[in-house]
Amino acid sequence: MGINIFRINKRHLLFIAAMVWLVASGMLFWRGLVYFEPRSGWGIGMAGACIGGVLFFRLLFVGISSKHISRIVSLSKNKPYIFSFFSKRSYILMAFMISGGLLLRYSHVAPTYDLSYFYFFMGVPLFLSAIRFFNAWVRYSIAEKRI
Repeated sequence: MGINIFRINKRHLLFIAAMVWLVASGMLFWRGLVYFEPRSGWGIGMAGACIGGVLFFRLLFVGISSKHISRIVSLSKNKPYIFSFFSKRSYILMAFMISGGLLLRYSHVAPTYDLSYFYFFMGVPLFLSAIRFFNAWVRYSIAEKRI
């Protein structure tokens, strides 16, 4: 038994990746809501954050999520380790981004109500990436049944 309990099939790995992206986006949206204060022009700020998030998704996160999905599907082992939905480089990048977010929040460089827009801005591409992973999970499941 031992270490094999940490191995799952690729289809489940795609689902876990989707859930991780979904939880991360949920945490950002929640933080954005906690810091949100309706002020003059808040609708424009929120629209800008959402539109900017979609553009950021299109420019950067489509490639990132595609790369992760392709890597998972092409893993040589049929049952990879449960944490192999990210590469080592991605885990380092994630740690850097979390640290940067914490530093930004606790440094008080920007008012918290402005940070709420930033959290929404970053939550959008993570949420859309989660949808891509769920889609890959469903497609992989359908392809698996055809075989």
